[in-house]
Amino acid sequence: MSKTRAKRKSEKRVSTAKVQSGWAQQAAGLNWLPVIFSAAFLLALPYLTGTNDLFWTSILLSAVLAMGLLATIWLLWKRQPLTLTIAGTFLLAFVFWQWLTVANSVYRWASMFEASRWTAFAILVLAISQLAGRETRYEGRGAKQQLSHSAPRTPHLSWFAVSFMVAAAVTAIHGVHEYATNAAAGIPHWRIFGPFLQPNLFGNFLLLAFFVALGLAIQPPALRTLHFALIALLFLVAMALTGSKGALLAWFVGVVSFGVALAVNFSASPKWRKAILLALPVGVIVLIATALLLPPIRLRFETLWTSQAHSWMFRFFVWKATLTGAISKPITGFGAGTFEWAYPQFTVVGFTRHAHNGFLQVALESGFIGLLLLLAFLAAIFFSRFNPQRATHNAQLVNHSNPPILDPIHLGCKIAVAAFCLHNLVETAWMTPANLLALAFVCGMAISRVRCSECEVQETQTEKKTQFALRTLHPALSFALRTPHSALLCLSLLPLSLGLWHSVSVARGAYFARQARSELLPSSRLYWLELASQSDPLNARHLIDRAILLEAWALATGDEERLKQALQLCDAAIRLQPTRSGNYKVKARILRELGRLREAERTLRVALKVNRTDTEAILKLGELLEAMGKTSEAENFYRRLIALEKGPYGRYKPVEQWQDIFIAAGKVRLASLLTSAGFKVRGAELLSKAEATLKSFLDAYLPILKASDPEVAESQSKFVETLLDEIRKLRQGEEVSPTRRQR
Repeated sequence: MSKTRAKRKSEKRVSTAKVQSGWAQQAAGLNWLPVIFSAAFLLALPYLTGTNDLFWTSILLSAVLAMGLLATIWLLWKRQPLTLTIAGTFLLAFVFWQWLTVANSVYRWASMFEASRWTAFAILVLAISQLAGRETRYEGRGAKQQLSHSAPRTPHLSWFAVSFMVAAAVTAIHGVHEYATNAAAGIPHWRIFGPFLQPNLFGNFLLLAFFVALGLAIQPPALRTLHFALIALLFLVAMALTGSKGALLAWFVGVVSFGVALAVNFSASPKWRKAILLALPVGVIVLIATALLLPPIRLRFETLWTSQAHSWMFRFFVWKATLTGAISKPITGFGAGTFEWAYPQFTVVGFTRHAHNGFLQVALESGFIGLLLLLAFLAAIFFSRFNPQRATHNAQLVNHSNPPILDPIHLGCKIAVAAFCLHNLVETAWMTPANLLALAFVCGMAISRVRCSECEVQETQTEKKTQFALRTLHPALSFALRTPHSALLCLSLLPLSLGLWHSVSVARGAYFARQARSELLPSSRLYWLELASQSDPLNARHLIDRAILLEAWALATGDEERLKQALQLCDAAIRLQPTRSGNYKVKARILRELGRLREAERTLRVALKVNRTDTEAILKLGELLEAMGKTSEAENFYRRLIALEKGPYGRYKPVEQWQDIFIAAGKVRLASLLTSAGFKVRGAELLSKAEATLKSFLDAYLPILKASDPEVAESQSKFVETLLDEIRKLRQGEEVSPTRRQR
């Protein structure tokens, strides 16, 4: 009888062990889900959002914001506090400030979109800092009650770093293949774009990945060092092929800082320290060799003070204008994400969509308070200390009086953030969501505190005992300690909900606008644009596109009612976006077609107030005045337009090949007036200069424009051909009437 009982007990133990083993395997599989999802997210990130595609960017932001909203609701439901570090506190303060600037924004659609981007950034930072800071153990169901530190663990931080490195390696291989293809076609100085909008942004993404790979290369075991070092070398080569001088110089400073930090803190023999110090000159040699051997970066350094001088001076004037704008509104700025619509009223050079300095741009958009909060967050990352608990897996208490153990991955992430910020001084590196969210991933790893699951159980039990004691001693004190966490979570629901609603609206509007561009019939295109406006009601661009379409339709059919509808749409767009000169130019053109010339003149003058270097607006105002019979005043505007060519606007260009075709058009208009007045020699000189500019545009800049914006390239190409035709007619003695130029 006793043998039977013993046998049954033995069978029961075996069955229980099998059930516990199966449960442990399932739990271990679930433990890897965050790493797998992060790898897929990072792999898709540059290909979906590297070019600032509005539709895919909105889809990605919607997904991240929905994740953050669900996590916040879950924390409130479970009554769990939101644990924040100093860095996390400053980050949330910065995000809330971004949303506050929406109230005073010059364009609320852009401000809400930018605030949504930074909200997604904060969600990823907080999520990765929690997930990457865990080392979990699964031994079966009994592991929940046991506090043993002897079981194998999953070091999430290392695997999150590996997932980021693998995703970056795919883009680096893509870039190297792009260069090989162009080099084989006879373009050895080609700067690689990869999946990004421009090479500088691609170089910044690779800059982040390099230092993460470097941290993994130094992380034990030593057998993996060679593999990670080779991948880091791949990142360096791809970065050099982007031709980004700023990224390469930031890389050099980062390598030196990384080596110094290791030499000072690495707890090893003096031989290791000497080896690290000797590796620093190697970094200098690698930098020089890279600049000499790879054609894209070599050409950039060779022409640094010759043909590229315009680029540095252009940046200087952009920084000056940005700082002037920031000082004019030092508290709240012009609204998050509104640089493109605030900067033109302060500049003396050409248009740019970003400030080429991310920090100055934040000051212009969010005021100096927003800039200080962002800098405080970044400083908190640099000065955060590594938790030594990861190296002490026993039941004894950790001696916190000893200096923390240096972790190479944390160090690599911090140096990556520092190098990113350094490059951000000469480039708006977080302009694309790909770089911004990649930075969030690295920041999350940098501030993560590695902890094992057993220690979290101990801390949870201690926290529950403390809360019980507080409730017993004084209920008011317990409420005071718990309420701020709940209040913060409840307050977070508002920006998360607003951001999710706005991102979904933008995604729907972008989808319908994309459908409209694929339609040929005006009625079908107008239908999709109306859906876009209904789905994304704060977007002024959809209203202007509808106005332009109605204008073209009205001119084709002679329907004046459609022109009046287009005028109403322009007024609605100006109410949403009052500082964009393009809205006023479209309105002025419609007013001129309706015969309301004086209103058109006033509208164009307003356009020049919000953008004093808008050469197209100056040209159109001169043409309008000429059509109204104000020839002398029109001539003054044409001369004002041509004078821009000799000032900073014409001397310092954003792109060397860029040519302003509207200045060339001003020369043609002035030449026509001078020729009519008898100054034929001066008129012929202006026509020759205009013709040279237009041909240079067709040969050098139009191919670049076709690659970046085909629609704009097509319209400007037609305009240039019209101007060349006018030049031929003027040389033949034919007169071109002002009414023919209004289009």
